Amino acid sequence: MKSGPVLTQKGVKYREPEYWKFGEEGNKYFRHASGQLYAISRDLAAYISVNSPILHRYANEDVSLGAWFIGLEVEHIDDPSMCCGTPPDCRLKAEAGNVCVASYDQSCSGICNSVERMKAIHSSCGEGDDTLWNVDV
Repeated sequence: MKSGPVLTQKGVKYREPEYWKFGEEGNKYFRHASGQLYAISRDLAAYISVNSPILHRYANEDVSLGAWFIGLEVEHIDDPSMCCGTPPDCRLKAEAGNVCVASYDQSCSGICNSVERMKAIHSSCGEGDDTLWNVDV
């Protein structure tokens, strides 16, 4: 979960073209889920599906989701134990019977070179091809 500054400068990564909707310059976003992994309930997915024609989309999808849910009774759960930071962390969790649903590299705000690394990450964690589809979370 985060609440960072609304970025207004042209050419900046994650710039919000509609920054004025968040108040005066220097304001922060409301607290919202962010990062490379977040999950929503079936009910919230249905809500988005039914209401998608009238839901405003901001420049960043995590901000859009946060805006859509801000007026709803939504429980936010921040559980970093579901993520592994390094392959050794992943192996230790797997040996203990815990499953990592994501690998997160702090050095690059997520998974660096994800396309090239994904197969190696799953392999080094001892996961088979169908692991993610047979997990009890």
